Amino acid sequence: MTDRFLAALARGPLILDAAMGTRLVARGLDLAHDDPALWNLSRPESVAEIHARDVAAGSDAVLTNTFGANRPWLARSGRADQVEAINRRAVALARRAAGPDHFVIGSIGPTAADDPDACREQAEALIEAGVDALLLETQTLKSAASGLRQLRDRGGPPVLVSLYAWPCSADPVLALLDLGASALGGNCQPPEALLRLVDQLHARTSAPLLVQPNAGPPGVPPASPESFAGFVPRLLDAGVRLLGGCCGTTEAHVATLRAACYHQT
Repeated sequence: MTDRFLAALARGPLILDAAMGTRLVARGLDLAHDDPALWNLSRPESVAEIHARDVAAGSDAVLTNTFGANRPWLARSGRADQVEAINRRAVALARRAAGPDHFVIGSIGPTAADDPDACREQAEALIEAGVDALLLETQTLKSAASGLRQLRDRGGPPVLVSLYAWPCSADPVLALLDLGASALGGNCQPPEALLRLVDQLHARTSAPLLVQPNAGPPGVPPASPESFAGFVPRLLDAGVRLLGGCCGTTEAHVATLRAACYHQT
């Protein structure tokens, strides 16, 4: 499956999914007392429905609902002993929607950055459950480098890196390629900010680039799917090959991104 994912990425852009947390909150998730990853066990039908909606809207790959499914983060709710069970169930739910023709990417957030083993433990559970790639998502340079070092000798599927903050210079970001990243990019920022990042990277590397723009901060009316689509030609010109949505986005954004991407290509 790893070879198939990289081959597909080499052929052209892949559409990712939209924000899982945004849509779980719309279905009743209370972030003050619950966690999205726990819904893989407590409300799996909701997670599966969201994955299915993204695939129907045009996602080529869906991210597992595992952003915070690592031992230190799960310990906050007394679930540290369920790392493997939660990650395996998340992969199964994503794979059910993806079927044989779409990809499943294991999402690993930055919440275990200070634990020297947590990223590796979560990654091993995701890999054993059958993901096609891993995504170190919403990372800082420090947390991304830490995660890549933990995974460097592990082997397995490609590791993608998505930052939410980055320095003015592209050099420290490009250094992540030397640590084993197969693709670089950013998420949880507006499209125009991510375009500036990938423009800098594209001038220096031929590695695949990734963007997952958000639709605006909480309390602000979300950016429309059509506004996202307007950035697609410029993003593709800047080397973006993985394109999805972050906070505030839904399957409507996925559908519009896919239409714009395929119109362009």
